[in-house]
Amino acid sequence: MPKPCLIPLSDEQLQQVEEMSAALLPPAEIAILIGIDADQRDLFCEICKTHAATDLYTAYQRGRLTTKYELRRTVIKLAKAGSPAAEPLADKYLTEQIVKE
Repeated sequence: MPKPCLIPLSDEQLQQVEEMSAALLPPAEIAILIGIDADQRDLFCEICKTHAATDLYTAYQRGRLTTKYELRRTVIKLAKAGSPAAEPLADKYLTEQIVKE
């Protein structure tokens, strides 16, 4: 189970982080929008990217990965339907998956 991070955030703020991350906003912009003090923004960004055992990391990554999944699912659907633009992307995703296994 994720642990609280060095920057205390409410459940509402964590939900906002997840939603903004799903909209593919970078951590620095999310920090500004949810009111993180300027002197804490670099730490906020670092936690979003590297502190896997924190609630903030989980919220940020969950939002980002949800959108990644939805986009890939759409591309695969289009590729299966014969979209010439989607087929190379689907091949790229397949290659990435094989390489990362």
